[in-house]
Amino acid sequence: MSSDYRAKHNWQSPKKAAAYKITRDPSRYKRAPKEDAILKGWLGTLNPGASVLDCPCGTGRFTPLITQLGFRYTGADISVAMMNEARKTSGAGSAIDFIEADAEHLPFPDNSFDCVIIWRFLKHIVDPTVRLRILAEAARVSRDKVLISFYHPLSFTFARIQIKNRFSKKKKNPGVFTHWQLEKDAKQCGLEVSETKSFQKYVSINWFACLSKTVKRSAPTETGAKPNPLVHE
Repeated sequence: MSSDYRAKHNWQSPKKAAAYKITRDPSRYKRAPKEDAILKGWLGTLNPGASVLDCPCGTGRFTPLITQLGFRYTGADISVAMMNEARKTSGAGSAIDFIEADAEHLPFPDNSFDCVIIWRFLKHIVDPTVRLRILAEAARVSRDKVLISFYHPLSFTFARIQIKNRFSKKKKNPGVFTHWQLEKDAKQCGLEVSETKSFQKYVSINWFACLSKTVKRSAPTETGAKPNPLVHE
């Protein structure tokens, strides 16, 4: 079973992918260095040469950060156009790879990566069952950590969005969930919340979490992807 949501279709064309890369350029946002610092802190606990899956990778924002830390980078995205934009600036090398993939059905064996990053994506997921499938897949293919960013509803920013929705025809309805809900979701997926961070908790809508796998593995357990236990055909 696979779900359908707007973010799956937004950036499929080369024109839209190129526009995305320009409008989402980290240099345009003051928060970008803060996010990078949070990510670096958690990635810094990995062993040298660790493998990292960035899904969805978009136009490859984190490719330089991850490879400069000495890790092997795999970017996965449902949009080939977005990955083509990522390839233009990431360069070639044995430490970089890009693979077309749906975050709900990752084409990798169990325990394929030391760490999985899900960044600025879960805000697009309104359905909690879809969020669970994505987290479960990340947990399945990770040996150690899953790092995520998410929108927290108990924040001044989200309250402002709700007020604007009352007076706007173009309503914004991002996917939001609390860190308490995240703890429940993580447990169901074989993960536990090690740490959460925010720019300013309960003021900023942006939160970040480091999830650790409760049963860690040192190597892939099989040669093919395993069905997601939360998916019912």
